[in-house]
Amino acid sequence: MNNNIIEIINILIKEILESKNPIIDEEDIIQELINMGFEVDDIDKAMELIFYEKFINEDIEDDICDNYNRIFTITEKLYISVKIRGLIRRLIFINVLSAKESETLIARTVQNSYNGLSETDDIWDILQEIISDESKLELISHKIPEFRNLYGSEFKRIN
Repeated sequence: MNNNIIEIINILIKEILESKNPIIDEEDIIQELINMGFEVDDIDKAMELIFYEKFINEDIEDDICDNYNRIFTITEKLYISVKIRGLIRRLIFINVLSAKESETLIARTVQNSYNGLSETDDIWDILQEIISDESKLELISHKIPEFRNLYGSEFKRIN
């Protein structure tokens, strides 16, 4: 990676951190960077690294691993609310989801946010789609209070 790309990334991050609006005007920032003397190819590479990263890593194993940790990208932070990011972090920390399930959950949450679907019940719907093991869903509903009322009554034990 050349020094121009690193410098552009620094400028973009500074712009994001100092801006009161988390969504920057791409055309304005590109024009500003061109006016500063940067080449379009370098700007494209820097923007791709920051804003357009691949959401799901295909190489992630499907096993649950105790040391899996996840830091949200800038793009994910723009689209996923603090409340929902906290909920996803708790799901990761209880070690019930595999790394691949966690990545799929994050990617689907970002995709759903485009349509305004980013509430707790929307996360539960995604979990139900990506997890086929009912005992895993039940465990999640017991460990995460926000999901207790969402776990279907048809799965509860009746004495």
